[in-house]
Amino acid sequence: MKVSDRLNDVKAVITGGAGAIGMATAQMFLKEGAQVFITDYNNETVDQALKTLNATGYSVSGYHADVTLKDEVNTMIGKATASMDGITTLINNAGTVSPGYLVDKSSSDINRVIDVNTKGVILCTQAAIPHLKNSKNASITSTSSQAGRRGWNQNAIYSASKAAVIGFSRSMAVELAPDIRVNSIAPGHIKDEGMAWASFAVRKESHQTVEDFSAELAATEIPLQRLQSASDIANGFVFLTSIEASEITGAVLNIGGGVVMD
Repeated sequence: MKVSDRLNDVKAVITGGAGAIGMATAQMFLKEGAQVFITDYNNETVDQALKTLNATGYSVSGYHADVTLKDEVNTMIGKATASMDGITTLINNAGTVSPGYLVDKSSSDINRVIDVNTKGVILCTQAAIPHLKNSKNASITSTSSQAGRRGWNQNAIYSASKAAVIGFSRSMAVELAPDIRVNSIAPGHIKDEGMAWASFAVRKESHQTVEDFSAELAATEIPLQRLQSASDIANGFVFLTSIEASEITGAVLNIGGGVVMD
């Protein structure tokens, strides 16, 4: 059910749209009046996500694409533009992780994380720019991570890829001003995101349940002593896309319960 016209003029492309954060963002954008086009790596997951979203009474389109491949990205952006008669917003949310010690990582492990998390953001941004430049209140918001702002044990590749997202976004904020605002969000420990939990699985003791580990993690590492939800991150995307954030560009929005405070 639509709750407001806050994003009434928004036509948003959401990558990683079939994951927890992507779905929560799509649902929230729709409720705020936006048009939404989702994309993800796997055709079946995109179809299932579209089925779920359309079952709530909205009309949502999507297309599967590998964000690491320029031709597929260009095709996806073209389909999104045709579907919504233009785009105003790009949400770069596709991501992956490969936790473990760096010395144990293969070239393919390294390449996949960097390609999806960093190259994917670059290629999607590149493809979207010509369309966004003609839009009112155009914006690009990309998913970084608290791991991109501080070090995490056995997550060096992921941390590097997410730090790169911040640097890239800040450069684009300068390059694309004043036509397009560019920001990033640094989520914390997302309790309903499988990818995030894969990142921390190496730290969970064998005898611990996910619930026990979550409680310990929150109590010892997060000032607000709670994990974040996908909806918490979606709220950030809504804000940075809205006209209320019209004077914000080059920013990193921390949504991590105080894990990082700068």
